[in-house]
Amino acid sequence: MTKEKILVIGASGQIGVELTLALRKIYGEANVIASDLREQNPLLQGTGPYVSLDVMNKEMLHVQVIRQGITQIYLLAAILSATGEKNPSLAWHLNMQGLLNV
Repeated sequence: MTKEKILVIGASGQIGVELTLALRKIYGEANVIASDLREQNPLLQGTGPYVSLDVMNKEMLHVQVIRQGITQIYLLAAILSATGEKNPSLAWHLNMQGLLNV
């Protein structure tokens, strides 16, 4: 059986924090890597590995996936509706290009 290695992109957001903590309980702290463009959420500090990662940087994303031996990716990095309604082109770009980069 292969050991899963999970990358959570957007881990410092509201859903990301809860998902990361739940996955760490299931797969072990060392096997779930939290990542975000912004600073690590205090609720995640000391619970497992964290890397600063910009989903828009395709090359760096791929380097991390290979370096860490990632087998699963949860993509939670996005611009939510309130901000997206004010700047729809930015929301479209981040939300779609981030997905394509993964």
